[in-house]
Amino acid sequence: MAKTLFHSSERSNFIVNLKPERLRQLSCRVCMLAMILLTGSMLLAELTQDVYGSLSEAISDGGPRGVLAYLVLILRSVSSMFAVGGVLALIFAFIALIKKQFDPKRAALPAALLCSILILGYISALLSFDTTVALIGMEGRGRGVLALLFYGAFFVICTQLHRKEAEKLGLWITGYGLAQCLFALFQILPIRLPSSYDHMFPRLLVDVYLPSGLSSNPAAFAMLLTMLGMLAVCMALYSREKKCRLYYTIAAAVFLFFLPRTQCLAGLVGLGAVLVTGLVLGLRKGACKPVKPLAAMVLCAGIGFGTACAAPLLNGSKFLSSEADTPLSAGYHLQDGSIVFLDGAYRNDVCGQYSRQDAQGKFDLEQPLSIYPYMWKQAAQTIAKYPLLGTGADNYIYAQLRSSYTIIQNLNIVDDPYNDYLYQAATRGIPALLLYLALAAVSLLRGAKAYRKGKAPLGLAVLLGAGGYLLTAVCGISALPVTPVFWMLLGLSCGGVQED
Repeated sequence: MAKTLFHSSERSNFIVNLKPERLRQLSCRVCMLAMILLTGSMLLAELTQDVYGSLSEAISDGGPRGVLAYLVLILRSVSSMFAVGGVLALIFAFIALIKKQFDPKRAALPAALLCSILILGYISALLSFDTTVALIGMEGRGRGVLALLFYGAFFVICTQLHRKEAEKLGLWITGYGLAQCLFALFQILPIRLPSSYDHMFPRLLVDVYLPSGLSSNPAAFAMLLTMLGMLAVCMALYSREKKCRLYYTIAAAVFLFFLPRTQCLAGLVGLGAVLVTGLVLGLRKGACKPVKPLAAMVLCAGIGFGTACAAPLLNGSKFLSSEADTPLSAGYHLQDGSIVFLDGAYRNDVCGQYSRQDAQGKFDLEQPLSIYPYMWKQAAQTIAKYPLLGTGADNYIYAQLRSSYTIIQNLNIVDDPYNDYLYQAATRGIPALLLYLALAAVSLLRGAKAYRKGKAPLGLAVLLGAGGYLLTAVCGISALPVTPVFWMLLGLSCGGVQED
């Protein structure tokens, strides 16, 4: 007879009677659902960005139209949709703990590190500039402690997945990246799909059409492509099934095409990392006929770089001027500086606008690589001022205010240093950063140990994928459509992709 709680019906006690295999299947589906919700929400947000003001007016007017407008605003809110998946992940993480799905000895260290990160984050939020922002995140960012809690939940449920569920999740994660690339394709084609990065307003540069996919930012998109590119190139060379190798080969080629098209430092770092990883893996024993897959990947990377160089001529990109517009010359142009201020100031209103006059002697927006030393120096000063608990999650911008309490009126301040390690140290403190690095190291080391023991291709793939994110985090930005995927891969690596 099936177990029951409080003598209630068997159906109402599904948790008690849930078999481990069924629990893993449902946990895997929660991860899939989260990616579906993120895709749908970001797609709706991109397609309705020009009618946001009309939706707000409709809500003020009330009535059925206002209710419908309010529903659209909720559905287009990435934070809200991610919270749905995050709450489900928390529930299934709790169920897994009740069902004792984790080996106490093996789970003790990651659990201690994760709990310590969350506790420090919560304490930091209570002592932050704005506790509400620190808990739920700033509008357009959503990187509060609540998001960190959801990340941890995805990490936990993925550590319990066995090989069958992990392989299915790997296919879905790759499909999630391909869906973003499909949207990115429409962003760079002449059909002129509405895009936040078609005009680079900080430099008065128009008709650029940078792809951001559904990741909200070209740099975040580059981080996603790097992470999934590392996973895909490994599976393309080592998967046991021919269909899987073909699928991952196509995916890796697509990701490599779009990496240089992002025209940011993270994209170039990711491009080099994926290509080098593919060449190294192709030369190792066990690679399945690596010549053709690698040739296709290198070709697509070359086409992506070549079209990026030709894009100014193809798009008619030009600098606006009061006298005469100046065409942008052909060649590869990094747009990091413009991306930083366009995303923060002109798109989300969470940082100050760019001013050439105020920036003299500090950084030159037209020399993209000069923006990083400026941002990292600001982050270092913030860390030195708040070394133990930071400013509070998503409160980084408040430590930068110089001339006004209104964020947008403070020229040339940024809400993120575009270095995730500096950002974590600045917002949650140096101890929290060290705990995060320790959790990442433990997870990757366990993944490497499990791969040496079992030689499962996916074990190596998730290890490389998580490593790709950590690499590009040096010049990237954490974003809700991207970061959860990293925590899923990190959880899979920590769990070791166990055999059934």
